[in-house]
Amino acid sequence: MARQDYEDYDYDYDDYEDSRNHHYAKRPRPRYHEDYDSQPPQQIQKRDARNYRRSPNDYREERYPPHEYEQREPRPPYDREDEHDPRYEYNERPINHQVASHKKTRPKRPRKKIKRQRSPKRQPKPVKEKKPRKLKQPRVGIRRKTTWLCWLILLASVSFGVYKNFTAINKHTVHEREIVKVKLTDTNAIEAFVTDFAKVYYTWEPNQEKLETRQKDLGKFMLNGLVTLNADALRSDIPTTSTVSDIRIWKVEAKKNQVNKVLFTVNQQIKNSQKEDIPKPIESTYSLNVMKNKDGDMVIFTNPTIAAAPTKAKIAEKQLQTDSTINAETTGSITKFLTTFFTLYPSGTANELKYYVAGGTKPLNKDYRFAELVNPTFHRQGDNIQVDATVKFLDSETDMIQYSQYTLVLEKSGSNWTIKSGL
Repeated sequence: MARQDYEDYDYDYDDYEDSRNHHYAKRPRPRYHEDYDSQPPQQIQKRDARNYRRSPNDYREERYPPHEYEQREPRPPYDREDEHDPRYEYNERPINHQVASHKKTRPKRPRKKIKRQRSPKRQPKPVKEKKPRKLKQPRVGIRRKTTWLCWLILLASVSFGVYKNFTAINKHTVHEREIVKVKLTDTNAIEAFVTDFAKVYYTWEPNQEKLETRQKDLGKFMLNGLVTLNADALRSDIPTTSTVSDIRIWKVEAKKNQVNKVLFTVNQQIKNSQKEDIPKPIESTYSLNVMKNKDGDMVIFTNPTIAAAPTKAKIAEKQLQTDSTINAETTGSITKFLTTFFTLYPSGTANELKYYVAGGTKPLNKDYRFAELVNPTFHRQGDNIQVDATVKFLDSETDMIQYSQYTLVLEKSGSNWTIKSGL
């Protein structure tokens, strides 16, 4: 009897449906064979050793014995090679031995054509009326997060302040003051040393013995190299004679390495024996460097160099004028008061001057005669009056006219004027 096997399916021996056991319904579907495309599942093949499949009835009763109500007469065994089960003729299986419904060929169901429904044209959306916005009322209370945050910050700051109060260390701020002490340098020794050097250096005569004596004396002040340099400065046949009349030290400036720069002026009387007998005054200014060590010893290590002497400073003179806010009556009373005071001032006593000067002043005890006030100017200074006056005195002993300048501050007490300051 022919039978149909499915090479494409890999059935297990227990892969069939049994109505007596409900667990078979949950068994997995059979797997397709790997080469399903080349060999369709419904191809009928001859039975051989390769595709032999055991009948389900051969093992159903062995593994699953029937119940009491299903007892059947035992069927005699048959040889699988020679005998055949009539139920499997023409490749037919009993209904209860059908494996699965999907293994039968089924006609394909025609697919229904679903007509595509077009969406209607878009219509403008109706405008919704805006509802009036409700204003949120602020809520203040301990439930708000910001309020909790503020409370935490307050508690933290208070606790930190209390902690710092107990653990604080008393600190005193020390204000350091740098006191600059002016160090006064005694330059008397340097000035005397330079003065003695200048008297020797700028004095000479046309005499060989005296010039040699001058050269030896310069060795007491200058370095040996400078003495040798100045040996040819004066010749024995020089026609002039020089004497020093005056020496003025203008400045002694301290430099580095114990060096001092000295600026001085020398007044000489130069007499030329060939031209005239009257000596000619000559004034010259020089600078040189003097080194003074810790022991006080000094030496000149530079030759006198020509320099410029200090001159008159230029300053703009102020033209003083009387303040226009002071009337003529006030200036007249002040002029009368000052005339009386300066008439008494040169020879007045201390008790007499108390009436004119606030706090009194020392008497001059001089034989001066008051002449006049020269160009006094008046300026208002708050409630007081400032007077810039030049007073002309005549000296009885020398018959010289003295011009004394004063800047006085006058204050008025009642109807009288008093000198507050300026003497």
